Amino acid sequence: MTDVRLIDVSLRDGNQSIWGAVGVKTSTIERVAPHINKVGYYAAEAATSTMFATAVRYHQEDPWDRLDALRIAAPDTTLGFLTTGKRFITFSRTPPELFKLAFELLRRHGVTRMWVIDPMHDMEAAMSTARLAKAAGFEEVIGGLCYTISPVHTDAYFTEKIAQFDKCDAIDSIYIKDPAGLLTPDRLHSLVPSLRSGLKHKRIDELHTHCNTGLAPLTLLAGADLGLRYLHCALPPLAEGASHASALQLVNNLKARGHHVNVDVDAMQRASDALLREARLRNLPEGRPLLYDEAYYRHTLPGGVLSTTARQLKEMGKGHLMPAVVEEAQQVRADLGWPIVVTPFAQYIVTQAALNVMAGERYQRISDEVVDMLLGDWGPMPGLVDPELLNRVHDLPRARQRIAQPEPDPPSIADLRRRLGSELTDEDFLMRAVMPTEQMDAMVAKRNSLRRARAHGASLGLRELALALSDPQRPLSIQISQGDTTLTLTGKHTST
Repeated sequence: MTDVRLIDVSLRDGNQSIWGAVGVKTSTIERVAPHINKVGYYAAEAATSTMFATAVRYHQEDPWDRLDALRIAAPDTTLGFLTTGKRFITFSRTPPELFKLAFELLRRHGVTRMWVIDPMHDMEAAMSTARLAKAAGFEEVIGGLCYTISPVHTDAYFTEKIAQFDKCDAIDSIYIKDPAGLLTPDRLHSLVPSLRSGLKHKRIDELHTHCNTGLAPLTLLAGADLGLRYLHCALPPLAEGASHASALQLVNNLKARGHHVNVDVDAMQRASDALLREARLRNLPEGRPLLYDEAYYRHTLPGGVLSTTARQLKEMGKGHLMPAVVEEAQQVRADLGWPIVVTPFAQYIVTQAALNVMAGERYQRISDEVVDMLLGDWGPMPGLVDPELLNRVHDLPRARQRIAQPEPDPPSIADLRRRLGSELTDEDFLMRAVMPTEQMDAMVAKRNSLRRARAHGASLGLRELALALSDPQRPLSIQISQGDTTLTLTGKHTST
């Protein structure tokens, strides 16, 4: 039997899959992370670059402050970061110097574990990223195989790709990332031995899979049976649905199967209860088990992309188009040569599908990202690109201009410093280099206001007070001041 270690993904992937990447705030971290710290997780997924963007864009919060809050609240828990290709926040490639700075800042703010995948399975690019992570001081770098299904993504394809990691000193081990929840127990039993046959020096013992088909709880058990020691899971209400298997039920299932897992289930339950209170106070969705849907194996869109796309279409007043967009995404992926449906390509595919549906004509308008992808920005596609689409792309002004005038080298750090301001901290400099100015200005203004309020001892707002009073792990303490008179009330929560 396997000695299983759990990796929590609630605050990152759970948030992205169930709450559209915008539900978790810094205050959420402060309430939930102390409980997560006591569970005994092997690691917790702290962020991808999406967290940085949504913190600024939707909450006007400093993402580095959020990371600091997580590190302070969970000092005994290893924090991890997922990178998908050489990009940070933007959906295009980030200049190498900025990418290097991002890694250095992540380490400075307490992140020590990194998962590295390249969505096109450009393993040389992934190994380059892994070396960059090691140079920045990451203690553990995990190279990923990004699982999908298509006519070209066979066991032999994956085995040949993953074998390229075997002699890379910057990669400590290998994991299977199944962002769309497509793996089945039977498929895992054929895939894992095949992958291991191509490895002599590296171990493959970690599994990340989603519940989109409802099979993830069974697939994780199959992984444990195969000796995969590190299993990713989430806490309700950020489990199930398009997210990961419920950690609470997974523990029960592992033990019933005869595997060993040593965690504090009470702390796990307290963390889950805190998340549930927040969901209900803020009217956020709760993940529910999904019925098996055979059609899901056709479009393969990850949970986070589905929830985010649905939210964005609703905001545009076009929520009713979501089924048609999902259907169209299948054809777009085939036409593009079967790229894997993961960030950023999942977004490229679904955006192009939305353009097709809204126009009522396929490829009447082609997104710049699809043009750049088909011009080779991310390397060759796994399969053949539709010739008619490729010809149409090459006839576009953007393509002709790029071919005639290759893009100049990206600006250096020194150039960007001169342009953005030499007085900026490294953190603000990086964010201003990749985020819209107006969004950063709003974040900085709110951050400065909060810091001034804290310096003057400002009290909590009504929402924050309600959340604080609803948490049985916090002592009750209310202070009311008028003039020179201060009244302080303290007490304990009692059950009813």
